[in-house]
Amino acid sequence: MGYRRGSCDLAQRTDRVVSVKNAKPHVVICTDGVFPQAMGGMQRHTRLLAEYLAKSGEVSLTVIHPHAEQVFGTELGINEVRIEPIDTQRNYLRELWRYSERVAKKLDALSADVILSQGFCVWKGMERFRSRLILHPHGLEMFQGIGAKERAMGRPFRWVVRYMARRSAYVVSLGGILTRILNGLVEGSSSTVVTVPNAVELPAETTPYEVHPGPLRLLFVGRFAFNKGLDLLIAVARRLEREGKGDAFLFELAGDGPLLNAIRAEGLPPNVQLLGRVDDETLFKAYSECDAFILPTRFEGMPTVVLEAMARSRPIIVSDVGATAELVDGSNGYLLPKGDPEALYQAVIAFGALNADQRQAMALSSRQRVQERFTWSAVTAEFLSLFQLVDRSVAHRE
Repeated sequence: MGYRRGSCDLAQRTDRVVSVKNAKPHVVICTDGVFPQAMGGMQRHTRLLAEYLAKSGEVSLTVIHPHAEQVFGTELGINEVRIEPIDTQRNYLRELWRYSERVAKKLDALSADVILSQGFCVWKGMERFRSRLILHPHGLEMFQGIGAKERAMGRPFRWVVRYMARRSAYVVSLGGILTRILNGLVEGSSSTVVTVPNAVELPAETTPYEVHPGPLRLLFVGRFAFNKGLDLLIAVARRLEREGKGDAFLFELAGDGPLLNAIRAEGLPPNVQLLGRVDDETLFKAYSECDAFILPTRFEGMPTVVLEAMARSRPIIVSDVGATAELVDGSNGYLLPKGDPEALYQAVIAFGALNADQRQAMALSSRQRVQERFTWSAVTAEFLSLFQLVDRSVAHRE
């Protein structure tokens, strides 16, 4: 089925299911927002997964969401159930609890064979949905904080994830370090961890990797926040300048966020260029024109920006956090310890020392890895297999 398992062999479980339903399973996706009406990786994931599921024709699909307007095209045949959104002016976790109560009332009125909770959407009263429930907690950032303050702020969210994970039939991991975290949370319960990665849409045309004269262009894309490791990247750029190597590298930073003004006020070395917040067309052009993609992040799930760069045949320099080890190894880039400026510096120097053929081999490896496992068609097929497993297991018990 394409899964890499957490604590159970899913193929063996499928073989033990003897009752098979003929009708399409009714899948209900519960979310607190759908891109672009709501911004974020989980919200983008919801849109693309729903659209690909609808196009597959293998399920009857309902999406419970908080948007007043219709968010999916009518041609997809997706049933949309709208509920009152979260009040962003109140305590976030308490609002998620109230939101999950509204979701549960809608689920009670729906004949769902399979329920997918994106984040904390199926929480209050979730025990009554347990046999049909798949939890997708996504990036698990609350388990990856590196400072005492971050760990303290994440404590109530860690408790909720553990509570929900132990009361779901299946918990989706993006892979890597996240699978280990989730297996620890569900140990001793009947929940099963399965690995289904994030995905990306391949561009219609293959982007050739060309070696250009001039400095090597290393592209960063992300929010200008502490967790993204921009301080490490800029420190490496300054060191290269001090050592007389600044002209060999150009760091291009796309995005904005809370640290942008501070970064500007401090001043940047001449080998760092701010691109600002860019639209998709400009972003995809930047991927295709850079020599490598660089993300010294301190914590992540499975970053879409890395997948997007890989889909456009770029070598990758990234921290070993979340599920990045599923994406990058020595064949297509450098996987680094997080928060380590020396390791980041050495990776940049090592990449600069490669010849054109070596860089092109890394670029080809990135593209091939996406084609083999991380396209939306492939990942949708994995979700469909999981949905069918849950549906048949419920039918067997009934």
